[in-house]
Order: sequence, then structure tokens, then C-alpha cells
Amino acid sequence: MASWRRTLGAVGRGHAARRAACVAAAALVALALAAPVVAEVSPHGRTPTLSLRHVHNFPTQTRWYRLHRGDRVLETMVVTPKIGRSVPIPVIEFAHGWHSNPTVYAAMLRAWASAGFLVISPTSPGMARGPGLLPQGAASIEQAEDLPAVLTQVLRLRLGVTPDPKRIALAGHSDGGCTVADMAFNRRFRDNRIDVYFIFSGAQTPINAGPGLLRANNKPVFVADSRADQYGDFPSSAAIFRAARTPKVFVAIGRGDTHLPPWSVSTLFHQRLWNATIDFASWAFTGQGAALDGMVDDLSTPGFGVNLRT
Repeated sequence: MASWRRTLGAVGRGHAARRAACVAAAALVALALAAPVVAEVSPHGRTPTLSLRHVHNFPTQTRWYRLHRGDRVLETMVVTPKIGRSVPIPVIEFAHGWHSNPTVYAAMLRAWASAGFLVISPTSPGMARGPGLLPQGAASIEQAEDLPAVLTQVLRLRLGVTPDPKRIALAGHSDGGCTVADMAFNRRFRDNRIDVYFIFSGAQTPINAGPGLLRANNKPVFVADSRADQYGDFPSSAAIFRAARTPKVFVAIGRGDTHLPPWSVSTLFHQRLWNATIDFASWAFTGQGAALDGMVDDLSTPGFGVNLRT
């Protein structure tokens, strides 16, 4: 296996840098509004599939569905790009954090959909804010059971788009990131439909880092956290990265961002981070090196540190 490492410096705050960033953002939006739907031939056959683009390429539609796992009611946010059914599109399912819910992350979820993903985010009782909160470990176990059940049900819905069952990503933040790590590292919770894992501000737990679980993932892993995370999760996120098998990437977020903003606040800086997740997913789905190069370019803005091992 080859390995590659790049560290990017501290964020610059000068007027010239801000002006250049604003010009670049305007150019990206203008190009996106004119961008056509791009299809590629799947390596698994002749079926055309959608090539993921960066955010702002497609308008989106958000709907809520009341789904169930046994007696658990799972209010699920589903965001679709307005593409039509002509080509299958990739899927990303997102696990919210403890005492939170999908609406907290709506900006990022809609941004993913605007790049071409079908986005699914269930509200997990016991993990979600409101009555009935469970201890975080117990809530994560329930959430790990909810996610596959919701994925199965949403893939059967009539959504106006065609989900691609061979291109599915799983992402989560905070305790939801712990849940994704559970599913990546603990065979008890593994869903073999998942092609790539995104662990945002997650942590090692006895469920995902116990004896026999380290380096147990069999798909690419993208780990990210803020250096200024006020809950002190950064070292644990770094430990998840070290434990994971290659291919993997660790993104250290600077610029003073704390636990939540990288995944909830839509700024140019954060959109570049979201674009990096899109490019990493594209690479995981297709193996195309250009997508991985695109991820590195996304994170070339000062304020990101990147450790990529392929």
C-alpha cells in the first residue's frame, strides 16, 4: 500500500485572502447553476449512474417520512436532488448526535443532496433531543439498529429518483459518529451494503474499540474533528483514524471551530469540507484517483490538516 501525507497550515485572515475566496465561491456557484446532469458507466455493468458533483449543482426537495423498527417510531428526513429517474444516484445515510436531530444538520444534508446524493437521516428515539433520552452508549446501540432498518424502507419508497444500491455511504456526527464507528468496526452491527464510512467528531468506545475490533473495517473510512472541540473528542477521533485499516483519511479542522459548526454552519470554508466528503465518496465508489486529488484540492484552504493513507 502506498501512503501519502499532507499538512496544511493555519488559516489566513487577510483581506486579499477573503476577497479571493468570495470570488472563487461566486465562480463555483455560477458553474454549478449551468452544470448538466453527468452520467458515467458503472464498472459493474452498463447501467449509467450519476457522477457526484460539488454542492449547489441541483435543486433539492426535503420530505419527512414516519418509519418504524418494531415499536420505535423513526421520523426520517429524506432530501432528494431534483434529477429524475433517468440515472441511479448514490445514497448517504446520516446519524445525528446525542440530544440532537436531523434538522440541526439540515444545511449539510441539503448540500449533499445538491451534489447528487439521496440523503436519509432518521430521528432515533433515545438519541434525539426531547423526552426519553437514553445513556449515550445505549442510545448508540439503538441507533445502530435503526439505520439499516430505515435504509431498507427508504430504498423501497417512491421518491422520484432511482437510488443506486451499490453506492451507499454512512455518516454520523458526535455520538452518531460513534454509532458509525460501531458499524464500521463491530461485526455485530455491520451492514454489508455500506461502501464508505464518515465519522465526524466521534470517539472510541468499548463497542467500537474493544478487543478484536481494532482495524476490523473493510471499507474506506473518513474521520474528521475540530482541534478546538470543546468536548475533547479530537484525540479520540485521531485514535479511530490510527486504528482503521487503509484506505483512510483524517481531517483536522482548525480556524477555531468547535464541536458542531463544521457540520451545521454553511460557510465557504465548511462547504469545502463538505465537498471533500463528496470527493472521498466518489473515490470510494469508483476508485478514480481524480476524485481523491479533488478531495486534497478541496482541503487546500488554510485551516485544514490532512493525513491520507491509501
